[in-house]
Formats: sequence, C-alpha cells, structure tokens
Amino acid sequence: MSELGNEPRTRRFALRAGLAAAALPVAGLLAGRAAAETRPVTKVLDFTTCADVAKAEHEGTLLFYTHDGEAGAAAAMDAFNKDFPKIKASYVRLQTGALYSRILAERSAGRFDVDAIQFSDIGTAIDFQKRGGFDLYHSPESSAYDPAYLGPPAGYFFCSGMTFAGIAYNTDRVKAEDAPKAWKDLLDPRWANVTSTKQSTSGMQFVEWYELRKLYGDSYWKAFAKQRPHGFDSRAQLFDRLAKGDDKMCALAEWAGYVLYHDRKAPIAFVAPADGLPATALATGVVEKAPHPEAARLFIDWLMSLRGQQVYQQNPDLLYGSVRKDAPPMPGGLRLRDFKLLIPTDITDLLASRKAFNTEWNNMLGLL
Repeated sequence: MSELGNEPRTRRFALRAGLAAAALPVAGLLAGRAAAETRPVTKVLDFTTCADVAKAEHEGTLLFYTHDGEAGAAAAMDAFNKDFPKIKASYVRLQTGALYSRILAERSAGRFDVDAIQFSDIGTAIDFQKRGGFDLYHSPESSAYDPAYLGPPAGYFFCSGMTFAGIAYNTDRVKAEDAPKAWKDLLDPRWANVTSTKQSTSGMQFVEWYELRKLYGDSYWKAFAKQRPHGFDSRAQLFDRLAKGDDKMCALAEWAGYVLYHDRKAPIAFVAPADGLPATALATGVVEKAPHPEAARLFIDWLMSLRGQQVYQQNPDLLYGSVRKDAPPMPGGLRLRDFKLLIPTDITDLLASRKAFNTEWNNMLGLL
C-alpha cells in the first residue's frame, strides 16, 4: 500500500500494453468505416491542423459535450476561446451515462447540434462509434501518440487524458493508523454511513466496479452495499464533502481531485492500494454530422497538441494525465507510469456488464 500525503510514493506500470489490449476485440468490427483522408496540413500557433481555420472561424461556434464538471469544462472552453477568439466555444456537461443517453435521444429525434464529444470511458466511445456516432478525422497531431491511444480504429476518437482513482480519507476524522490500506478495508463496519462514491452515470465509477469485481468477485460489492454509501454526481461533490468532514471516506477518490484539494490544504490523504488503481481513458472525437465540422476538427487538433494537453494536465480543475509521447510530468512530478493502473482490457465484456452495474449500483444507492 502507498499512502500519499505531502510526498507521494510511486510504482511502475506498463500503461501502453493495457490500452493496446483493450483495442483488439473491437478493431475488426470497426475497420469497415475507416478510410484515408487527404487534407492539407497547416501550422497554427504552435501546432498543426488539417482543419480549414478560416472556415472554422467563419462557422464561429463550437459545442462540446463532456463528462467534466462545470469548472473543468469551462476551463477547457476558455483556453480554446483564448486561442481562437472568433470561435464561440460552449459546452454541455453531464456524467458519461447521462451524456450518452442525451446524445442518443437527440440523434434519434433528428437533432445534430453537437460538434465534439468526450466520454470518460472507452467502452462508451466504442459503442457510440459502432452506432456511427463519430466522424472520421485523421489529425496531424496523431503522430505524437502511440497507436493504442487512437481509436480503434484510428481517426474516430483519441485518448485525451487518463483518470484514475484510489481511496481518500479526512485526516481530521480518521487517524492514519486506522485508515484503509487496501480496497477490502473499505468493508470494515466503521466506514458504514460515512463513505461516498459516484452515481452509476459515472464512467469512472463503472470502471472501478468492473475492475474490483474482477479482483475480488461479486461478493465484494455486495458487502460494500452494506456500508450504505452516499452517491454523488461529480468528484467536486465528493471532495467537498470529504474536506468538510461530512464523509470520512471516499471510495472513488480520483487523483486529479485529490491533487486539487491537497493544494488547497484540505485535510485529506490519498491511499493507493497495492492491488492497483482503477483507471479509464477519456475518449474524444468529432461527432458525425457536426454542424460546425471545421471548428470541431480544429478543436480536436488543439486538444491533441501539446498546447491543449498542457491545459488538460495542468489546469487545477482538470489535471488529467496525458498519454502524449512528449508530455511533461503531471503536477508534483509524477507520470502515469508511476502508478499501478487497472485498465479494462476486454471491452466486449466491459460493455456487456453495464446493465448489471447500473442495476446493482442504483439499488445500492436507493435509486430504483
């Protein structure tokens, strides 16, 4: 176990191999729509793009659907707006499950308002792609990424960042010697009624449920349900409650949230269980039939570039680990490979388990 307070301890992990394995089961299903694009490459600011920048500025609008919280979504749009002031960028934010339901409903009704979309788990992105939801766009910035982080297949979406979660606790209410040191320690009766999680609409929560069930079997979450955890929509809510002492324990403590609140001197400590930390790749791409396609392509190039990745990795309301080859360390000097991450590798099985997760999680939180 590794407990992270002021000076984190780290462990190594072969991250690329995990995502490469995740791509294999579905690549064959999607290859039929993949086609080569030939677009002129131009340089704008300090990155390259195949978008027609003049047309993008003439379109003047970008609508981005994202799972991020309000502050994080606004930060990304503000950064893009600053670089391209002629394009008014706006967003809609919901947890991934709710976001996906919304866009599917809109498309079924013949509404195509969205230009680019980001999901917090690759399984949802793959399902959206199988439905024809993403448009094909080969960004010239793709060369800075390992192929495992592009699609599958390449050109439909890319890994715009990585988020992962451990355990966190309030240091004013829990002594270090009493704090959990492993995931199974969350089942101790002392944490009943004082533990928080996210709701079933969270892609990160889905991945944690899936990975810990693989480690410990179905009995783990059945036992966890007896703790009567509190479920919330966003990581900001989880860490606000933890910092105030409304909850003693957070069972889905995303590293990005911990870093933000730690920097604010909140009484919070982070635990990285030795078994690993559930992790999920953010998946972002241009939406098929985007009303502002050139602005959408420009946004994807910007986000894939070192310029955009620095925003995602450094902004305190985002703090996602970048998988770009030349990305600098995350705040605090750590890199993704410094953590043992648990990343789903059988995406077919992951997708097939979504209904079971929704039912079990909503029952646990009293939402059914």
